[in-house]
Amino acid sequence: MLFRLLLYILLFYLLFRLIGRILAPFMVNKMMKDAQKRFEKQFKNPYYKPKDDTEPGKTYINKSGRPSDAEDADFEEID
Repeated sequence: MLFRLLLYILLFYLLFRLIGRILAPFMVNKMMKDAQKRFEKQFKNPYYKPKDDTEPGKTYINKSGRPSDAEDADFEEID
């Protein structure tokens, strides 16, 4: 009885490994395609615009917001 149980466990393990070796390349390929789609979707986002004409060390200010969203800031000199 114990021998039969161990034989079933061994056969199940070997069958599982065989199926895993057959299906693993398909699963990896599908995961790679999904990751590629996510990256393409990210870079096709209309809000993502790479800045081509920027120079290092310069500050750029985008004035694309509504004026009512902006707040005035008061600065004080500290001695």
